[in-house]
Amino acid sequence: MDDRPRPPRRRTRVLAVCLLALVMSGLAIAIVTVLAAGISWADAVGSFTVTNGAMALGFAGCGVLLAWHRPRNPIGWLFLAAGLADAMSAAAVQLIAYGAERSWDAGLLGLLASMFAFGWPLAIGLCLPVTLLLFPDGRPAGPRWRWLIWAAAAEGLLFVLAAAGPGSQEFGGHRVRPFLTVPFYRHLGTLWTAGNAAYPLILALAIASLAVRYRRGGDAERRQLLWLVLACLVVFAYAGLWWGLVGTGPILGLLVVPLIPAAVTVAILRYQLLDIRLVFSRTLAYAIVTGVLAGVYAGLVLLTTWAVPFSAPVAVATSTLACAAMFAPLRRRTQRIVDRRFNRARYDADRAIAGFTARLQDSVDLDAVSADLTATVRAALEPAHLSVWISHRPS
Repeated sequence: MDDRPRPPRRRTRVLAVCLLALVMSGLAIAIVTVLAAGISWADAVGSFTVTNGAMALGFAGCGVLLAWHRPRNPIGWLFLAAGLADAMSAAAVQLIAYGAERSWDAGLLGLLASMFAFGWPLAIGLCLPVTLLLFPDGRPAGPRWRWLIWAAAAEGLLFVLAAAGPGSQEFGGHRVRPFLTVPFYRHLGTLWTAGNAAYPLILALAIASLAVRYRRGGDAERRQLLWLVLACLVVFAYAGLWWGLVGTGPILGLLVVPLIPAAVTVAILRYQLLDIRLVFSRTLAYAIVTGVLAGVYAGLVLLTTWAVPFSAPVAVATSTLACAAMFAPLRRRTQRIVDRRFNRARYDADRAIAGFTARLQDSVDLDAVSADLTATVRAALEPAHLSVWISHRPS
């Protein structure tokens, strides 16, 4: 029998797989309970079972990949913790409704209510901001950013405790009082308000740390950061507008949240999968052009209907034609500006080709043109080997 100790890497992999198994068990409990109770799809969506389950699967799946290949990076373990919290929340909300119909013990129902209340705030309020601060190498952007890790952890804990109110909650038409509550909760309203206000501030500072990393980082780190920034643009555009400002929104829209762990995982493990600089610059350019043209279209419609005596169909047609005429030049100019900042290789290559084209118009020496072409291609594409073949036609 081999008594040698197992390597630490194997133990961490076993732990990661065990945590994934717990997440899958929670999701299985939620699915079985939904089927056993005959819960409709609309009710499953309305109780956040579908969205919490999808987020649990996304966070845990990406977390186990990171913990398996990068066990020293805490981001994978944070994702596993977030997946476990979301799975716990998805299972608890269905068990509460199922148990209340069958008169389960009030203490057990209260414990399940606390698990549901603590689950999703733990994933979104604690694990997500800390992940942004530690991306991509598991360390803060610098010594001056370490305090923000502790501030994010404290704010995340406060975000979780804000859900520990003593009031009863409704699950499937039944009122259940949580088991774990904060003493003197109603006297701490200022503290909960401060915690809710601090959350967007922490996220803003986390994004600022990503900007600092991008400015200081090399080519590889910048590619990694663009994966995450692209996902954050999609997620925060929805969550920030609907759930951040309005306070509610389409529940299934929360399915965009798993894009963040997916982008983080690809950025850390396979950041060279495709040219993310090209994808990011194109996405950002088209988003800017779409926003500008939407504003111009709305302004022209209002101007032509209110200030000018045009009928509505004429105003709409005129505004549409104007926006169509503006699209191509606006897109080209916006793409150049975005490429200059986020896709410098393409921007430099376009400048080199444009310069070669301008010089070619005044060149008559074939050897000089060949040398200039070779230098331009080397500067733009950096090939390992380059040869120029010139065909001479017989006179």
